[in-house]
This record gives sequence, C-alpha cells and structure tokens, in this order.
Amino acid sequence: MFETIQWRCYARVNDRRGAERVVGRLAARLDRPLRLDTYERYWKYPELAELRLVSPLESFGPEAALLAVLQSAWRIGTPWTLGAPGTDGEFEGIAAVNTGSHFSVPGVEWMEFQATDRQ
Repeated sequence: MFETIQWRCYARVNDRRGAERVVGRLAARLDRPLRLDTYERYWKYPELAELRLVSPLESFGPEAALLAVLQSAWRIGTPWTLGAPGTDGEFEGIAAVNTGSHFSVPGVEWMEFQATDRQ
C-alpha cells in the first residue's frame, strides 16, 4: 500500500514562519493534508530553505497511487518531470522554476515528490 507522499521543496523564505506560510498555501492547493516534517536553510543557496513535507496517500497499487499523486502535484505546479518507475514500486517527479515549471504558490523554486509502497 502506498501510504504517504514524501515532498521536498526549496522555497524562498526568510525563516520558519515564512516556511509554514508556504506550507499552508501548498496545503490549501492540495486535496489532502500536508505536514512540515523538517525545515533548514539550504547550504548551497542561503536565500532558500529546504522543506521536507509529508501528505497521506493511502492508495493500493502503483497505478492508482501515481494517478492520485499526479492529481495532487498538478494542483501545485506544472509541468513535472517523471522518473522511471523503481523496482520496488516507487516513483518520483520533479518540477523546477529554472527548467520552465510554474508553481501556484509564490516562493516555491523547486519541488520533488516520491511515493513508494515500501514500509
């Protein structure tokens, strides 16, 4: 069972409070809850923060999970680049402003999702 979607995001925010606002805006765009797991400054670009987020998926089978994740992801931004499916039923996608993606939430520069049925 695919239980959660793991998200990683680089956002242009000044502090944790700004990150929480971005997470709230992302959650408002999704059709599911979103929880901020970790917040830290991005070492390579200090003006960005790395946010690790988790949202429930609770989907059976990779096809249903991929459809549900993509429906959520497209509410946040477009387009997404999908990676090849993994051998353990995992899949991932990436969207980035510097490659032409557009996000519906201001401040988001790069985002990745990953879903797997591994426990």
